[in-house]
Amino acid sequence: MWRGGAGFVMVLVFCMSCYKDHLYVQQEWVDCHFLASTHVHSPDPRQECFSLGERLLVAWKFPNALFCQNLRLIVTVRFWDQSEEQIVTTVQKRWQYQAYDFLDRKILTYRIQVVNGYDEVVETWEHHFWTKLIDLDRKREEVSSQLIQGSVIDRPN
Repeated sequence: MWRGGAGFVMVLVFCMSCYKDHLYVQQEWVDCHFLASTHVHSPDPRQECFSLGERLLVAWKFPNALFCQNLRLIVTVRFWDQSEEQIVTTVQKRWQYQAYDFLDRKILTYRIQVVNGYDEVVETWEHHFWTKLIDLDRKREEVSSQLIQGSVIDRPN
Protein backbone atom coordinates (compact mmCIF):
# COMPACT_ATOMS: atom_id res chain seq x y z
CA MET A 1 0.00 0.00 0.00
CA TRP A 2 2.84 2.41 0.74
CA ARG A 3 4.32 1.75 -2.70
CA GLY A 4 1.20 3.05 -4.42
CA GLY A 5 1.31 6.25 -2.37
CA ALA A 6 5.01 6.71 -3.10
CA GLY A 7 4.37 6.19 -6.82
CA PHE A 8 1.64 8.82 -6.75
CA VAL A 9 3.98 11.29 -5.04
CA MET A 10 6.72 10.56 -7.62
CA VAL A 11 4.31 11.16 -10.52
CA LEU A 12 3.09 14.37 -8.87
CA VAL A 13 6.66 15.66 -8.39
CA PHE A 14 7.57 14.65 -11.96
CA CYS A 15 4.57 16.47 -13.44
CA MET A 16 5.25 19.60 -11.43
CA SER A 17 8.89 19.67 -12.48
CA CYS A 18 7.96 19.36 -16.18
CA TYR A 19 5.73 22.43 -16.04
CA LYS A 20 7.32 25.17 -18.14
CA ASP A 21 4.61 27.24 -19.75
CA HIS A 22 4.41 30.59 -18.02
CA LEU A 23 2.29 32.38 -20.61
CA TYR A 24 -1.43 32.05 -21.26
CA VAL A 25 -2.97 33.84 -24.24
CA GLN A 26 -6.60 34.16 -25.24
CA GLN A 27 -8.07 35.95 -28.26
CA GLU A 28 -11.63 37.22 -28.05
CA TRP A 29 -14.13 39.42 -29.86
CA VAL A 30 -15.06 42.80 -28.39
CA ASP A 31 -18.60 44.02 -29.02
CA CYS A 32 -21.41 45.78 -27.19
CA HIS A 33 -21.77 42.80 -24.82
CA PHE A 34 -18.64 44.05 -23.03
CA LEU A 35 -20.68 46.99 -21.70
CA ALA A 36 -22.39 46.44 -18.36
CA SER A 37 -25.35 48.50 -19.60
CA THR A 38 -26.11 45.76 -22.14
CA HIS A 39 -26.67 43.19 -19.40
CA VAL A 40 -28.74 45.40 -17.09
CA HIS A 41 -30.71 47.01 -19.95
CA SER A 42 -29.88 50.57 -18.97
CA PRO A 43 -29.57 53.40 -21.49
CA ASP A 44 -26.03 53.96 -22.66
CA PRO A 45 -25.05 56.14 -25.65
CA ARG A 46 -21.93 54.02 -26.17
CA GLN A 47 -24.10 51.10 -27.32
CA GLU A 48 -25.11 52.99 -30.46
CA CYS A 49 -21.58 53.62 -31.70
CA PHE A 50 -19.58 50.91 -30.00
CA SER A 51 -16.34 49.99 -31.75
CA LEU A 52 -16.10 46.34 -32.69
CA GLY A 53 -12.80 44.55 -32.72
CA GLU A 54 -10.67 41.98 -31.01
CA ARG A 55 -8.48 41.77 -27.97
CA LEU A 56 -5.65 39.64 -26.73
CA LEU A 57 -5.58 38.67 -23.08
CA VAL A 58 -2.07 37.73 -21.98
CA ALA A 59 -1.51 36.30 -18.51
CA TRP A 60 1.77 35.20 -17.01
CA LYS A 61 3.15 33.60 -13.89
CA PHE A 62 6.94 33.48 -13.81
CA PRO A 63 9.08 31.73 -11.21
CA ASN A 64 11.38 34.03 -9.21
CA ALA A 65 14.48 32.77 -11.03
CA LEU A 66 13.01 33.94 -14.35
CA PHE A 67 11.25 37.06 -13.08
CA CYS A 68 14.47 38.60 -11.71
CA GLN A 69 15.95 38.75 -15.25
CA ASN A 70 14.24 42.09 -16.12
CA LEU A 71 11.64 40.60 -18.44
CA ARG A 72 9.75 42.30 -21.26
CA LEU A 73 6.86 41.05 -23.35
CA ILE A 74 7.09 41.72 -27.07
CA VAL A 75 3.61 41.32 -28.53
CA THR A 76 3.60 41.20 -32.34
CA VAL A 77 0.15 41.21 -33.94
CA ARG A 78 -0.46 40.75 -37.66
CA PHE A 79 -3.81 41.86 -39.04
CA TRP A 80 -5.83 40.71 -42.04
CA ASP A 81 -4.56 43.65 -44.10
CA GLN A 82 -0.99 42.29 -43.56
CA SER A 83 -0.01 45.23 -41.36
CA GLU A 84 1.78 44.51 -38.10
CA GLU A 85 1.83 46.18 -34.73
CA GLN A 86 4.44 45.52 -32.06
CA ILE A 87 3.89 46.41 -28.40
CA VAL A 88 6.59 46.12 -25.74
CA THR A 89 5.48 45.75 -22.12
CA THR A 90 7.80 45.64 -19.12
CA VAL A 91 6.93 42.81 -16.74
CA GLN A 92 6.61 44.50 -13.34
CA LYS A 93 4.94 41.71 -11.40
CA ARG A 94 5.68 38.02 -11.29
CA TRP A 95 2.01 37.13 -11.72
CA GLN A 96 -0.23 39.40 -13.77
CA TYR A 97 -2.32 39.82 -16.91
CA GLN A 98 -2.62 42.46 -19.61
CA ALA A 99 -5.37 43.13 -22.15
CA TYR A 100 -4.44 44.48 -25.58
CA ASP A 101 -7.41 45.94 -27.46
CA PHE A 102 -7.44 46.20 -31.24
CA LEU A 103 -10.74 47.90 -31.97
CA ASP A 104 -11.87 48.19 -35.59
CA ARG A 105 -9.16 45.71 -36.63
CA LYS A 106 -9.16 41.96 -37.27
CA ILE A 107 -6.32 39.87 -35.87
CA LEU A 108 -4.90 37.32 -38.28
CA THR A 109 -2.13 35.92 -36.10
CA TYR A 110 0.15 36.90 -33.23
CA ARG A 111 3.32 36.03 -31.33
CA ILE A 112 4.25 36.87 -27.75
CA GLN A 113 7.92 36.68 -26.81
CA VAL A 114 9.36 36.99 -23.32
CA VAL A 115 12.77 38.65 -23.52
CA ASN A 116 15.22 39.04 -20.65
CA GLY A 117 17.58 41.94 -19.90
CA TYR A 118 20.22 40.47 -22.24
CA ASP A 119 17.74 40.50 -25.17
CA GLU A 120 17.51 36.70 -25.11
CA VAL A 121 14.13 35.15 -25.88
CA VAL A 122 13.31 32.97 -22.88
CA GLU A 123 9.78 31.95 -23.89
CA THR A 124 7.47 32.27 -26.89
CA TRP A 125 3.76 31.78 -27.45
CA GLU A 126 2.72 31.69 -31.10
CA HIS A 127 -0.71 31.54 -32.67
CA HIS A 128 -0.95 28.35 -34.73
CA PHE A 129 -1.01 30.39 -37.99
CA TRP A 130 2.06 32.46 -37.07
CA THR A 131 4.78 32.47 -39.71
CA LYS A 132 7.62 34.76 -40.61
CA LEU A 133 6.42 37.58 -42.87
CA ILE A 134 8.10 37.62 -46.28
CA ASP A 135 8.79 41.10 -47.60
CA LEU A 136 8.47 40.74 -51.39
CA ASP A 137 9.80 44.23 -52.17
CA ARG A 138 13.00 43.51 -50.28
CA LYS A 139 13.35 40.13 -52.00
CA ARG A 140 13.01 41.75 -55.46
CA GLU A 141 15.82 44.20 -54.68
CA GLU A 142 18.09 41.40 -53.46
CA VAL A 143 17.39 39.23 -56.51
CA SER A 144 17.68 42.03 -59.08
CA SER A 145 21.23 42.84 -57.97
CA GLN A 146 22.44 39.32 -58.78
CA LEU A 147 24.03 38.36 -62.09
CA ILE A 148 21.86 36.45 -64.54
CA GLN A 149 23.34 33.10 -65.46
CA GLY A 150 22.71 31.13 -68.61
CA SER A 151 21.95 27.45 -68.87
CA VAL A 152 24.70 25.01 -67.99
CA ILE A 153 23.31 22.32 -70.28
CA ASP A 154 24.85 22.14 -73.77
CA ARG A 155 22.36 21.29 -76.46
CA PRO A 156 23.46 19.80 -79.76
CA ASN A 157 22.47 21.78 -82.85
